[in-house]
Amino acid sequence: MLLLLRLLSILVGAGAAWKVLDGTMTMPLFKVADLAAGAVLVIAGLMPKPVAPTALIAANAYALGVFSIALASYLVPGRPADPLVMAAMAVNLTAILLLFPRGGGGHH
Repeated sequence: MLLLLRLLSILVGAGAAWKVLDGTMTMPLFKVADLAAGAVLVIAGLMPKPVAPTALIAANAYALGVFSIALASYLVPGRPADPLVMAAMAVNLTAILLLFPRGGGGHH
């Protein structure tokens, strides 16, 4: 599972950065944030195994915040939402939920 989440994070991060670098990102306000989100996702996906889960949680949480703000810009009449942004957000949220430590250690 960790390998899959690493690959998905790298894919989403590279995709976010590519949209900025190839010029398809037209909102100048989000260019730096998307580049940063892309970078942290790729870096977290490449971290050594002991720190990868924590790095992936942090990177995906940051990216989810960035993409949530970007999605809000689509919430105007007549402007369809970008399905790739929603898919990236689904990957971010899934990674966070699957990697977040669970309670239940029995400590009182």
